This record gives sequence, C-alpha cells and structure tokens, in this order.
Amino acid sequence: MSSAAARSSLGTNVHFTEKLEDGSIFVSRVPKTLPEITVADLPPPVREYKPVQRKELTDELRHALVKLRSEDPGHWTVSKLAKKFDVPAQVVLMLAPCPKWRRVEIQQQADAEWEKLGYKKRLIKINRLRRRMLW
Repeated sequence: MSSAAARSSLGTNVHFTEKLEDGSIFVSRVPKTLPEITVADLPPPVREYKPVQRKELTDELRHALVKLRSEDPGHWTVSKLAKKFDVPAQVVLMLAPCPKWRRVEIQQQADAEWEKLGYKKRLIKINRLRRRMLW
C-alpha cells in the first residue's frame, strides 16, 4: 500500500509511512521533525529573568561562617548564615555542617517530643511514615 493509499484509506492526517523489515507499514500521524520554535513564537514572560548575583566567599568569610556555625548552631542556622553571607543554603551545608553534638541534641529533643505523644498520635505518625515509604 502506498503512502497516498494509506492516507486515503485512513482518512486522517498521515505525515509519513514507512515499510518495515517484516513487511508491515508504519504510519505516523505526527511529523518526523519538530517545527522550529523561536523566542518570537513564545508568549511573553510572566516576569523578567534576573540572574542572582552572588558574591564569592573569601577565605576570611569562610572561616567566619564556620566559626559562627560551630560556636552556636542553635542560633546560627543554615538559613540565617545563608542570608548573612548572601550564599545559597547548600554552600553553608557544605562548608559548615551541623556539629555532632548538635545533631545528638536535636535527636534527643525529637525523642522527648515522641515520648510526649499519645498512642493515637504515634500511630498516625507511624502510618504516615509507612505511606511515605511506599512512594
């Protein structure tokens, strides 16, 4: 069957047909190549794109960041340090991770909160964690 016969028999918009190795005919209703899209074809942007200007951290600023984080990680959280030094939070996490003693302290607080919960609230949290693990 030729491509013209395929078009007429199907009655739809057939862009191309191709004969395969096993003798069957592959009929495509979408073009092989996508149309070229330019910026002029797109709708106007919702807001102007402004790349974020971040300053480079000098060694002095890095040491200050690490010092603040290690002295009082309860006060100098990742978000506060990121705002103070105008860097992404990931940079703060890489340069000054939470000290081990602070992680232990946070875990003890979480355990104390868990002990305060009643049976129903614990069951709800456990079920929520189980559902999340199934994602």
